[in-house]
Amino acid sequence: MPMHIECPRCGETEDLIGARGVDGIRIACGSCGASFLRDQRLRCASCHGTDLVLRPQVLTQYSRGTQLSVVGWTQTHCCTACDADALLRSERANAPIPAEYRPRAVTARTAH
Repeated sequence: MPMHIECPRCGETEDLIGARGVDGIRIACGSCGASFLRDQRLRCASCHGTDLVLRPQVLTQYSRGTQLSVVGWTQTHCCTACDADALLRSERANAPIPAEYRPRAVTARTAH
């Protein structure tokens, strides 16, 4: 899962360089020059919250023309706030997250 890293001083998310050290991974911001330790907690790509859960998600492919087959399972991170509807539907149906669903914890959604 992609980890959301943001400079605490200027908010930069792109121009960041990490280097492993004895105290963890130190991030240097190319925009403002700040240096900080990377937070080890996974964060939601949409709300940046840390309340994430792992849920099974099916993997599918078209095996014969238009026949869609389940070919495996994966564990995916879901945010309890941003993915609440999908988690509730999954729990009610006692089923995994559908293959076509892209959790907001993994892929941030922007308003158009």
